[in-house]
This record gives sequence, structure tokens and C-alpha cells, in this order.
Amino acid sequence: MRRIAIRLGATGIGLAALLAGAPFVAPARAGAWTPEAGQGEIIVSTLFDQSNEGFNQVGRFTPTPLYRNFMASVRVAYGVTDWLAALVKPALQSATLGAPANQTYTGFGDSEMGVEARVWRDDTSVVSVQATTGLTGVIGAAGNGPSSANEAFYDFRLLLGKNVSLGALPAFFDIEAGYRLRGGAAPDEGRADLTFGVYVTPKIMLMAQSFNIVSAPSRNPNFPQWAQSKAQFSLVYQFDPVWRVQVGGFTTVAGKNAYRESGAVLALWRRF
Repeated sequence: MRRIAIRLGATGIGLAALLAGAPFVAPARAGAWTPEAGQGEIIVSTLFDQSNEGFNQVGRFTPTPLYRNFMASVRVAYGVTDWLAALVKPALQSATLGAPANQTYTGFGDSEMGVEARVWRDDTSVVSVQATTGLTGVIGAAGNGPSSANEAFYDFRLLLGKNVSLGALPAFFDIEAGYRLRGGAAPDEGRADLTFGVYVTPKIMLMAQSFNIVSAPSRNPNFPQWAQSKAQFSLVYQFDPVWRVQVGGFTTVAGKNAYRESGAVLALWRRF
């Protein structure tokens, strides 16, 4: 039986949007919104997930060796100008895959650096483009275990953000679509991330997110075509204008040659 190796899907810590201050004020750093010149945000996040089943090549459940993963990252976004932001996100990862695979990886997680440029905005909407490069963690498709770690990738995205309302409540949505060029034998990946957030009180925001990856076709049996769709729900609490905390959970709702992961996210945000 073809083994399914360790897969770390996106959890969108950097994507989570926080409306600042009065209703319909753009987030300080989130998705399509870029920070103002000389301002920024640091996001320290941890993620834990595990699985003992996955999706096979036709998307049906199949048992797998026990998979466990922990990752910690620090994401910094800084406004170089009012329309251009510098991005950097180093990450560390520790992942294991149980018997009979018996694989272990400890090292860099999905780490990246790059820029995001705002190309248009009005009072409620914003459009940006983003380009990043970095090193993969353990994020391969079936048969793509630690051998795929620390390979280069190049990621290009188009981002759209809009402030809206849900009844009398301030809300927003953020859409990101892009393509990731992978180094090594792993296939390239198309990506689409969706976020919807609503403030139920001035300090409490509820957030629903969807993270989706579909790889390019592949004839390499060790790196087959794969797909994964995750749903994540979070609560974000604002202590003051500078500090916020995010607590959430996620699960894989569909996939192909990928793990059915479930896990939790904890993140601390600080504006500067």
C-alpha cells in the first residue's frame, strides 16, 4: 500500500485579519491589507496536529501510521512605505510518523521571506500582490516524507480584502489565490485561502477560514499529485490596541494523497 507521508498544510496564521479600532478600519497587517510606513506586526504562533488516517488517491479515507506535528513560527510584517511591506517568517518544526514508516523530522518548518505591494484601495476594499521565497518543511504528498524538507519554493499571490457588515456587526473577508513553484521532485501547487471575520463585541472577533491546495499533475510515484482542503475556526481577543491573542482549531475536510489532520492553533499578536 502506498504510504502517506507527513503533510503540513497551511493554517493561515499570517492571514488572520483583525479590524483595528472603529468599525471598517482596515487591519494593521492581514492578507491584502499592508501596514503603514514605519509600522508593523509580529505574530508568534504555535500549531499542533495529529492524524492516523488520510485520503487516498481517489479521496477516500484510508488508515495511516500515526502522524504528529508541532510547529512554532514568528511572522513579521513591516511597512517599508505606505504601499509596500517586507515579510519574514522563520519556523521550526518537529514531526513524527509512526510504525511501520518510523520517520522523524526536526528542523525548519515552512519558512519564507518576501514583499507585498498594495496596488489599489478605496474606503472599504484593497487589492495587493505578494511574492515570497523560502524553504519547505515536511510538506510532501504521498511518499514525500523528510526527503522533501528544506527545498526552495517561490510563491506568488493576488490578494483581495473588503470590509463589510453582518447585520449591525463589522466584518471583513479576505481572498488569496496563488501558485507555488516547488524545488526538487515535488509538484508545483495552486493555493487558495479564504477568511471571513466578524466582531461580535469590540474586543472579540470570530473567524472562519478555508485553506486549499491542489498540486500540479505528477508522474513521479514518490511525489504524486495531491490536494488538501482545511477548515479553521478561531476566536481572537484584543487585550488593548497593541496585544491580541488567537485560539483556534482546524481539520482537513477533503483531500487526495494527504493526511486527514486535526489540530489546534495558539497565536500572540503585537503591533509596533
